[in-house]
Amino acid sequence: MFKEINCAVFDLDGTLVNTIDDLGIACDTILKEYGKNYTWSESDYKRFVGNGLKKLVERAFDHTLSESELDEAFKSVSALYDVIKLDHAHAYDGIKEQLKLLKDKGIRLAVVTNKPDGAAKDMVETIFGKNTFDIIMGAKSGVPHKPAPNSTLAALSALGCNPEEAIYFGDSNVDMQTAHNAGITAIGVSWGFRSKAELEKEQPYMIIDKAEEIAKIL
Repeated sequence: MFKEINCAVFDLDGTLVNTIDDLGIACDTILKEYGKNYTWSESDYKRFVGNGLKKLVERAFDHTLSESELDEAFKSVSALYDVIKLDHAHAYDGIKEQLKLLKDKGIRLAVVTNKPDGAAKDMVETIFGKNTFDIIMGAKSGVPHKPAPNSTLAALSALGCNPEEAIYFGDSNVDMQTAHNAGITAIGVSWGFRSKAELEKEQPYMIIDKAEEIAKIL
């Protein structure tokens, strides 16, 4: 369908990998340590993610923390999550096969995520191997998080790819906004953490429902 696409950019959580269980466990554990009695469901955590781990912690604490308290809670959740992040995380069905098909077509692959950079690289290389993605771009201090286009454009630049030669796959409004802000064709995936209705509001080029559709459109 797209004849001039040379690079494919993927969000991580909710697009390539189902990470919700370990994110929820990390937050629930620290909430209990702080004496908070919130009983968030999996659906709640799916709503909380998307803007980085610190924002997830802020939402899990129901916006009740001061800035200094949030910093401390964020450090605690980050430390715990870094230990358990691969306990339940797994690639969505069909994703690994689709990535191989893209690579066989000569398409360069990138991950751009709001997950901390070190955790992102560790997770991607553990689940997909060290040679699947050409670049992995996680959240770094001083670089605006998605939906700002900075990290996405930096990844494309490193790959020698212009925005009009790229396509972006993601499961949330943040991802679709990121693609639009970077001038990249946005493809929503409905198997992730957010609803199809949320994706539709951002007017992506299309929404796909199965991983098997990825290579068919490139």
